[in-house]
Amino acid sequence: MFNRIVLAIAAILLVVAIAILGYIAMTPRLTPTPASAGTVSASGMPQTTTDSVGVFVSGTGKVRLKPNTATASIGVEITAGTLAEATSQANTRMNALIEKLKGLGIAEKDIQTTSYNISPVMAQPKPGAPPTISGYRVNNQVSVTIRKIDDTGRVLDAVVAAGANNIYGISFGVDDPTPYQQQARAAAIKDAQDKAAQLAKAANVALGKVVSISEGVAAPRPIFRSAVSGMASAAAEVPVETGELEISVSVEMRFAVQ
Repeated sequence: MFNRIVLAIAAILLVVAIAILGYIAMTPRLTPTPASAGTVSASGMPQTTTDSVGVFVSGTGKVRLKPNTATASIGVEITAGTLAEATSQANTRMNALIEKLKGLGIAEKDIQTTSYNISPVMAQPKPGAPPTISGYRVNNQVSVTIRKIDDTGRVLDAVVAAGANNIYGISFGVDDPTPYQQQARAAAIKDAQDKAAQLAKAANVALGKVVSISEGVAAPRPIFRSAVSGMASAAAEVPVETGELEISVSVEMRFAVQ
């Protein structure tokens, strides 16, 4: 009897031991990982993951330049008692306007229709009466690029004399911004490199090779520009100030540390 009890207890203990060993074998083990090197960031935020080790900086380069082209929206607006009359007058005046532009040396490719609108003119209704149409308004606008920028004032004067009664949205630009973008890009890289060197020195680490780089290019924006709206003076050339343009390039760079 005693031997049977001992054997039963031994069997139970064996089953418990097997269960414990099985549980240990099935449980994932946590292994210590080496601490990653700290990251120096231009934003001052610490980085601790191994995927983001390095020095992160941004750089900006800017180039200022004089514009060499001007673009203006020029058009005619006619109101007449009938649609046929308003359309006829607007077409006649716009044709004369386009011929004048071409005679001033504006290429056909630099004249583009941007809008053509027809809208009814409503008469003031009498009390209790439905609204009625008293006429029609036709608006025709073209975008004109003036490549001889010094002729801008003269061109605006001439188109008013030819029948234009809407001039607005004058802007300035350059034919080819590529060389200026290259200059701004080089300045942005230099700015980022200088920042990275300063950060590495302050953190007492050696700056390594460039790990990644990305770029963002901004469109040329005016430092100053003037606009002309309404009718120009026939007595004197329209004064136009072109000001300067600014082309800006920004880069994001990541450097390794040693």
